[in-house]
Amino acid sequence: MERFFVFISVLIAQRGLFVLASDGANDVKPLTAVVGTKSGTKTHYGYDYPNIYDESIPMLWSSKLVYAFADLVEAGRAGQLDLQHTFPPEVLEKYEDQRLDVRDLSDGNGLPFNTIAQIVKSNKEKLKELRPSDAEYIETIIAKVQAVEDADQTTDSLFLETFTSIDQATQCVYGVLKDTNYKRIIVVFRGSTDLSTRDWQTNFSAQMAEMRTPKLLVDKLKGKLKNRVLVHRGFYNYIFNNKKADGDQRFDMILADIKPFVEDGYKIYVTGHSLGAALSSLLSFKLAGSDKSWIPKPISCISYASPFNGSGGFQKAFTQLEKMGLIRYLRITNDNDTVPTIPPFSLGLRRRLMKHVGINLRLKDNSFSLHHPNTNGLANALRNSVLKPVWSVLKYHDLQLHEERMDKQQKVLQDMYLHDLYENEEIMGKGFSRDEL
Repeated sequence: MERFFVFISVLIAQRGLFVLASDGANDVKPLTAVVGTKSGTKTHYGYDYPNIYDESIPMLWSSKLVYAFADLVEAGRAGQLDLQHTFPPEVLEKYEDQRLDVRDLSDGNGLPFNTIAQIVKSNKEKLKELRPSDAEYIETIIAKVQAVEDADQTTDSLFLETFTSIDQATQCVYGVLKDTNYKRIIVVFRGSTDLSTRDWQTNFSAQMAEMRTPKLLVDKLKGKLKNRVLVHRGFYNYIFNNKKADGDQRFDMILADIKPFVEDGYKIYVTGHSLGAALSSLLSFKLAGSDKSWIPKPISCISYASPFNGSGGFQKAFTQLEKMGLIRYLRITNDNDTVPTIPPFSLGLRRRLMKHVGINLRLKDNSFSLHHPNTNGLANALRNSVLKPVWSVLKYHDLQLHEERMDKQQKVLQDMYLHDLYENEEIMGKGFSRDEL
């Protein structure tokens, strides 16, 4: 079986990387409902949360753009781009040998998205060279977000704060965004890229690692879970225990990046695709269970195409955080995508079955379903198995298909809210009771 797992992973690497139905003929709401206005929100915990569609699509766009921006940033460092007319001079001064930290720009707001869009547009041909398979889709996303930003000529609402990729050969890549409209800080992780990084070594390191149980969970769990949970070693090390790191671990850097903004009343969102989705799951778990008073709860995590993260104990601890109202997690997947089914068990001497966490929004061509581990039965276990069409893995794993399928369900998803799903007994099970903060 280990050979089969490696075989599936190699196939992916060759790229360089309750049921509801709809006929797809919905009357959709305008794009400005996604970012830039507060239509379609509900207030929970004193915060205006968007509906599921409007909350999820910006996370999808962020998860896609992080791939492209990382490629362009590295091309610029290699002298392959002319950034003189698109990058602020003060950023270029330290650009070559430091990570992008632009929090001081725009009166402390950061680098406006329109500037990022201009960088991408000015290097359109280079982007096509770097990413021939999805450059057109990336340009489409840029145009959608920029149209929303331009709808209000008086102010910008989306900013880049930090982007950390300078040491991508040994550490994971992430960015921090600020959305002033919804008052949220978004941490976005990049998924796997080519073999010049440790991304694939991380994916293959599927042994178990002991992750210290977050302090807010210690008194809620029993036995060994009071001290540790078992998670995918590669994913854990990439954020919390990277021996190759020259300086701070990614977790400590992220805390330093986001702290100034959450003190101003911002909520924290975490997102990512594939490997980035796995990293977002672990980071959100750690943040949600932290006893640091400055971290606002609940933490929101919306991930795409996440592989398994940990054992049954991790799943139990994660669900406890959901019951305590400390985390809200929507794990979005495409039906028939193989990646969310691997690794089915940990590697090493003592193998354990791997488990998923959070509410799963599973997308099909003209329908979708919602599941949570509390109510998973044999049918859902089979859906989470490796019995998938591996020859089509790239098609079903791609974010563009996720967006196309969500767009077909836009009208239905815009009438649904993640908080309400946690109150739904059919999804969460009869024994689930969520605390109010």
